[in-house]
Amino acid sequence: MSGIAPLRMPGVAKLGAVLPTANTQDLPDIYVADPGNAQPSICLIGDSGTGKTEQLKRLIAHLNGKGLATIVVAAESKQQILAELRPFVLPINAPVVVGGQKRAPTATEKYNRLLTFRDGLKAGKYREHLGKKVGAIAFDGLMELGDIIKAHRMAPGVMPVDRDGSQNTWAAFDRIGNDLIDMMASFKEAASDSGMAYGIPPIAIAATCGEILNTKTGKFAPILPGNQAPDKLPYQFELILRLAIEPTDGGVQYVAHTIGGETPYPNMGRWSAKAPGGLFDAKIINPNLGTIYEKLTAYYRGETT
Repeated sequence: MSGIAPLRMPGVAKLGAVLPTANTQDLPDIYVADPGNAQPSICLIGDSGTGKTEQLKRLIAHLNGKGLATIVVAAESKQQILAELRPFVLPINAPVVVGGQKRAPTATEKYNRLLTFRDGLKAGKYREHLGKKVGAIAFDGLMELGDIIKAHRMAPGVMPVDRDGSQNTWAAFDRIGNDLIDMMASFKEAASDSGMAYGIPPIAIAATCGEILNTKTGKFAPILPGNQAPDKLPYQFELILRLAIEPTDGGVQYVAHTIGGETPYPNMGRWSAKAPGGLFDAKIINPNLGTIYEKLTAYYRGETT
């Protein structure tokens, strides 16, 4: 046996060898998390007419009552229902002024406006506007943001090209959903308590998203472009409420489902709703996002409700 070489696993360093080490100066300081910085993110999913924008209105009213403003990122001009509360509105589709003349922005210009806003948020901007502290950034809705990304990805000069020079629409579409999720993840990162390392206070994120029956799976899913966005979207939010309208003896009632399995619709996808366990009823009748948000924030801050 003495003539047999010792067994050596590929890629394994010799015992006792000194391995290269990282530059320890690149390691950030460890800090104690402060629950008081909690600003949970919320997504409202539901069919048209189930009250998604109305719930945003109630959240804005709640924040107004605390002396906090809301910035509504408007991909389309549909914020009339919110106007009476006078939120700040960032109109992504506002005209571009060139040589004193106005023209509609291109898809890529609207896409770049979203990135510019995100980068500003990450740099600590938009925590205050016109002397008023901002409590939340609201996206109404994600479907319209996805349309901007889709139009940008399909634009000439942006769409991937195959070796033969033809435009590869499949490759472009495959990236659209990932782009939307990456963008929402970066918005959340820019707004969350991770900014405390830079001395930037966190800010809440709220978004709405329509839903559609997926004819391939037979389940309801968020209306989002791309192939992976519907399954990845929920990981960007602490609370997802699925809004619906249900019949009652006297007519109908508005409800918000907080648990994916608790729904009268047997073909709901697994991501129809989610919330911290035991915090809310499985179905909230006549919901008010203002009070829901207050309870959710108290939960994450370790406060009694």
